[in-house]
Amino acid sequence: MLTADHDGVIVADIVAEWARRHGQPYRLELTGPAGGIWSFGTGGEEIVMDATEFCRVISGRPGPDGGQPRGLLATQVPF
Repeated sequence: MLTADHDGVIVADIVAEWARRHGQPYRLELTGPAGGIWSFGTGGEEIVMDATEFCRVISGRPGPDGGQPRGLLATQVPF
């Protein structure tokens, strides 16, 4: 069972590292109990997805469609 108080803090740390690694403008909306909304700059890529799926993808696993992630989601954060 995911919670905002526990898992949401972990996801926020992962998002911060991901954003630092790619350094590009973005707007990220992660859904679910561990989700939230983050952004940097203007005119960047907009991503809306489940927080758990986001973490799976940027850790190097295949994307939701089974293929390789593209755009900013190709920036990996090993954890």
